[in-house]
Amino acid sequence: MSIRENESDAANQSCVELKYCERCGGLWLRAVGAGEVYCAGCGREMDEMPPVSYENDGAEAQRTQRRLRWILENGGLASTGDYEDSELDAADGVA
Repeated sequence: MSIRENESDAANQSCVELKYCERCGGLWLRAVGAGEVYCAGCGREMDEMPPVSYENDGAEAQRTQRRLRWILENGGLASTGDYEDSELDAADGVA
C-alpha cells in the first residue's frame, strides 16, 4: 500500500461517537465534538416546541429571598408537630 492510498483512506474516514438521546434515551452516532444532545427524530420535535422563557427568573429569585428572610426573622421553620394533621406523607430515608 502506498502513502497516497493510506492518505485517501484516512480522508474517507470520519470520527463518530456513541451518544444517547437526552429525550428518548435511544442510542445514535454523532460526529466527535458535535454538540447535539437529541437524536434526529427528537431533534425535529424539540425544534417545533416554543423557546424557553426566562422573563420571571428575577421575580422568582426575589420571592425566594423574601421567603428565606421571613423564615430567619420569624424563628425558623415550623416544627414537624405542626404538620401532624396534614396530608403530607414523608418518605423514610433520603431521596
